[in-house]
Amino acid sequence: MAARALEQRAADREVGDIDSEFVERVSHKLGYGHPLSDRTGTLEFTWTPEAEEKLKDVPEFCRELTRWRVEWTAHKRGLGSTITPEVMQIKYEMWGEVSRAIEERREPDIPWTEEAVARLQRIPSFVRGQVIEAVEGNTRRQRRDVVDEAIIDDTIQRWVGSGDFHEGKFGFR
Repeated sequence: MAARALEQRAADREVGDIDSEFVERVSHKLGYGHPLSDRTGTLEFTWTPEAEEKLKDVPEFCRELTRWRVEWTAHKRGLGSTITPEVMQIKYEMWGEVSRAIEERREPDIPWTEEAVARLQRIPSFVRGQVIEAVEGNTRRQRRDVVDEAIIDDTIQRWVGSGDFHEGKFGFR
């Protein structure tokens, strides 16, 4: 994943060579848990069996990304090193606030196919706004005029390849 993430970021920024300076800049920008982050491995967490079970509700392609973000939130908020469903819920609520804000300010300008809307409805509401933003951003980036299932799949592959949900921060909106 780390090599794919670097290659994708370099391509997105039209960087010719992936040198040590580029790797260092990227490692500082990425969050805890990402294989390229200079913070990864500096903290240790224990997940309760209940939290591990709840994590199984997250689609496999974003389970580890979710794990990292929950752990970083626990660290930043001083919630301790044991991850429980309650700690997970704190992060989910934080995502929910952002998601609602995105959906409230959103002015739809790109149509979605019925199939894409059906997939969108299966996404938990606490992250739906961020997903809409990323998917529509990738639609614009590809100069497409409708969101379909292929765009959704492409967005998922970008997350898998980069190990990063935060596409908006990196120019994909």
